[in-house]
Parts: sequence; C-alpha cells; structure tokens
Amino acid sequence: MNSTVTFYVTRHGETLLNHLHKAQGWVDSPLTERGIQTATQLGLQLKNVQFSSAFSSDTSRALQTGKTILTAQGQNELQVITDKRLREWCLGCWEAENNDKFISSMMNELQIENDFSELNFRLPEVHEVIYKSDITGMVEPFHMITDRLESFLKDTGDKFIHLNNPNVLIVTHAFAIKTLLYLFSKEMLRTKPKIKNVDIICIKWDGKSFSILA
Repeated sequence: MNSTVTFYVTRHGETLLNHLHKAQGWVDSPLTERGIQTATQLGLQLKNVQFSSAFSSDTSRALQTGKTILTAQGQNELQVITDKRLREWCLGCWEAENNDKFISSMMNELQIENDFSELNFRLPEVHEVIYKSDITGMVEPFHMITDRLESFLKDTGDKFIHLNNPNVLIVTHAFAIKTLLYLFSKEMLRTKPKIKNVDIICIKWDGKSFSILA
C-alpha cells in the first residue's frame, strides 16, 4: 500500500508583538484575543481533517495556537508535542525591532527598491544580513535552519507513513514556513510574499521527496 503523509503547516496566531508591529524570532509573546479567535476559526475549518499527531515549536505562542486549533477542531485529546527544530529564525539584534524598519533595512542592504517578494526569493541573503550583524552569538547559520526543519519533516514523516495516508498538524513561524517554501517550492515565494498569522500550507511526504500542494 502506498501511503503519503500530509503535513498541515500553519503559522501561530497573532501575538502581542505582532500587534505592536515588532519583529519576533526567538523572543516570545502571548497570543492576543484576535490570535485566539483566528486559531479557533482555523480549527473549525479543519474539523473534517483527522490528525494522527500534532507538533509545534517550543514557543508558547505556537503551543497555544496548536491547542486552540485542536480544541475547536474536535481533537482536544490529542497532545501537541513541542520540538525545537520548528523554531523561528533567531533574529539576533533585530529581535523586537519595528517591522517597517526591519524590512526597509533588509531591502536597503540587498539593494531592493520596491518588490517585497524579492526578499523572499533571496531568503539566504536576508538571513546573511541578520547573521553578519548579530552580536548575540545566537543566530544560526542558514544551513542549520534548513537542516533542522527538513530533518523534523523526514523523521516525523517516516514515523507515520506506515499509517493510511496520515495527517499531521504543525504550528511554526513565518520565516520557518518561508524556508520550507524555499526548499520545496521556491516559486511560491513570489506568489505568497507574506505568511500571515494562521496561514496554512500543505506539504506531502511520500517516503522519498516532499511536494507542496498549491
């Protein structure tokens, strides 16, 4: 029997720092009421999906989002398992910076004038700017981010692929999702320039390769 694992990968709900238009990587903040409401709405939209397992990064915002989704979706008995490999990029010196300043600084550094989607298409270069400006010593090299995300998907996919076409919920972060798009469907970074709170993408694993459902 051929089986494929479908990962439902979503970004956490709106947080306090999101609401204040602040950049947020490893810095954490709680969900706002709007964040809880939209996570609940996503859960209701997924009520016909039976999840075999659920995972989130080890941030409280991702874990709370996962629990809220499952409660609304009807599988609140399913535990949300945290995994550090699903963390957002560490933004180093840019943590909690004003979003507009952060984006304009990245565009200036890479000499991009107006096309925001170009930042996504040049994701490793954006990360290099963050990495080189870091004085905290906490920013990972880009290859470590891609390695941890891909290893999580492969390990989890292989764990569940013996089931009959299982579904797995994943709650992670905007740059993490952009990194997955960069790895598996780079062109989608132009058509989906912004990963909004509780946006969702589906990634399939057939035991050999990943593909993203449009």
